[in-house]
Amino acid sequence: MKSIIICEGETDFVFLQHFMKKVNGWTDSKQKPNPSFTSSVNNSFSRDFIRNSDMLTIISCGGCGNIKTVFEEVIRKNQNEIFDEERYSKIVILTDNDETGVEAKIVSELNAASGNSAQIKNNTWTDLTFTDATQNKFNSELLLLIIPFDENGALETFLLSSISKQDEYESQIIKKSYDFVEHADPEKRHIDARSFKIKAVFYAYFAICIEPSKKQFSQRDAIFKSVPWEQYENIRDCFKELRNL
Repeated sequence: MKSIIICEGETDFVFLQHFMKKVNGWTDSKQKPNPSFTSSVNNSFSRDFIRNSDMLTIISCGGCGNIKTVFEEVIRKNQNEIFDEERYSKIVILTDNDETGVEAKIVSELNAASGNSAQIKNNTWTDLTFTDATQNKFNSELLLLIIPFDENGALETFLLSSISKQDEYESQIIKKSYDFVEHADPEKRHIDARSFKIKAVFYAYFAICIEPSKKQFSQRDAIFKSVPWEQYENIRDCFKELRNL
């Protein structure tokens, strides 16, 4: 079976790689080409993983504005394949719940792109039917994950919240990181948007928590390698449907 996860940016891309490896047993694919699927949109990048005979592609689409375009490209790829085993039978879309109304907007765009009567819903698998180049019908399942589920924010918001819920000591460090970022740049020379602020909090917290020996590596990579994501119940529960890939 082939599956694909479409996410927004580099943070999502790096997190998903480590999560799927640590929690769900995927490993880097040595098959060529890798990646097997690329997008035409700027600033997108992808990577393949394997588990037994299954393949998973994770693709960052370079921003939420490109999700619909990449989803349409995945549909076209599936339509152009001759054999079912070469199609992505499961498609996951991960995006941030970073403003009011984002769920209605992305659902509307995906429903229009899919051309299906089935209504896509957050955190629910939806069966979609498509027609290939020879007019034969085939099915794919779509899972939309707009994170966090219960508040506005980004993936970083959700990860920090999950750590806070499980460890009071770490929760206090996270609170102090929020306080520091809130007051560090009163003239907003460097942090002038809500999305920048949460990323600043995220990296402030992990600048404290990452072992000094690991800071010589890429910051994002060091962060996501250093965290035992499999131990955080809230994170496992949120992404439990990814076990079905």
